[in-house]
Amino acid sequence: MKTRAVKSVDIPRWWFILPAYLTLWTLLFSIYSYFDGNGMMKAFGIDTGGASDFIMLNSAGRYLALALVMVFGIWVFRTVHSILLALIGRLTMDILDLVVGLQTHVITDSNGIIQSFLMFLLPNLISIYLLIRFYRR
Repeated sequence: MKTRAVKSVDIPRWWFILPAYLTLWTLLFSIYSYFDGNGMMKAFGIDTGGASDFIMLNSAGRYLALALVMVFGIWVFRTVHSILLALIGRLTMDILDLVVGLQTHVITDSNGIIQSFLMFLLPNLISIYLLIRFYRR
């Protein structure tokens, strides 16, 4: 079995600001959701209709798994491919959250779409774009 050496990439320290923001948001959201999912949704003004503990803990578990992927992929392993995988995982979750928010009418106007785009999608897309640019240099 052959293994290839991972290409060394020089990523400037300032690049890590957006991934740090996304990682911290994911960690805080997942921990808050795990300990008080219904209370968190209530704080965000979302009526879950008294969702079962299983549903809330299942959702929290998925976010916690994503948070661990981001911590290990971006901050522990620190290879281009592990960072890219973590960012793509987060981007996928953000897109799914936006779609589900639109389907369930949690997001009812353009303000919710813009907020989701500015807070999560744009920082993630910028991070991915710059990472690929640094990798190709």
